[in-house]
Amino acid sequence: MATFLACGGGDDGGDDDGIDVSGLTYAPCTASTGVGGFDVILGDGFTAVQGQVYNAVQPSRVVDVLGSSGTCSWVRAPMLVCNPGCSTSQTCGPGNTCIDAPAAQDVGTVVVAGLLADVSMAPRPPAYYYNFTGTLPHPGFTAGAGMKLTAPGLELLGWGIDPLVVPADTIGVQAGAAVPVSWTAPTMTGPAKIELTLNVNGHGLVGSHVDCVVDDTGSFSIPEPLVTSLLGDGLSGFPTLTVRRTTTDSVDTASGCVELDVESAITIDVIIPGLQSCSGDEDCTPPQTCQADLTCG
Repeated sequence: MATFLACGGGDDGGDDDGIDVSGLTYAPCTASTGVGGFDVILGDGFTAVQGQVYNAVQPSRVVDVLGSSGTCSWVRAPMLVCNPGCSTSQTCGPGNTCIDAPAAQDVGTVVVAGLLADVSMAPRPPAYYYNFTGTLPHPGFTAGAGMKLTAPGLELLGWGIDPLVVPADTIGVQAGAAVPVSWTAPTMTGPAKIELTLNVNGHGLVGSHVDCVVDDTGSFSIPEPLVTSLLGDGLSGFPTLTVRRTTTDSVDTASGCVELDVESAITIDVIIPGLQSCSGDEDCTPPQTCQADLTCG
């Protein structure tokens, strides 16, 4: 494992110098235990801190693994159909039975140290959503800065990543071929990973996609067998590839696993031979019209 140093944040942060993140590794919650968490988002022109924690796992997020290759998996959201339908306070769960819907919870005041401003957040009832509304410069942290999120019963670490740069605006995807993905490698070695999500049927009935977690070296090829399987599972309009640089720490609580992600993400359009995406009939060549899955047909 590569070693890295945690630099302090700027003077405005005050208490962030000396945060020890030497033990930080990529440690996300599993789909079957995750109940939410917090994000430090390095966006396009802004830095945000937000989050939400539930009292139980959302059943629709527990995906089925259909295939794998190396650090990539082809996964599908579960088909949950309860008959009769569930009440407004319930959701359809495993075995197609109604269960209490996970509810957002108050986890107390959340403080994040290591940013270039003091960050303290109280939940906003009734959704108990956390969102820092104070003044935060952009970028909101320095590269290599150690971060620590604390709340009653929670302590999670983060690290100052470089903003993600992906040179391509689009990427071609076709059956029988791997998908090479490139991004700008970071200037500083650290605990971040790159997450890739290839989704070619976001507007269809089949919610399968390919997820990869790879080292932040600047390039990776999504394996051909998973690409071919994914394309064979169905297509819909506006397919995408999301590239996400993130450090991810997690902790188990009585309700489930809670995460802290420090992330920078870019989503690019996917070009698939023979697929024409559309928002309306005017995007299609007559006599084709725009279908419910946002494809011309």
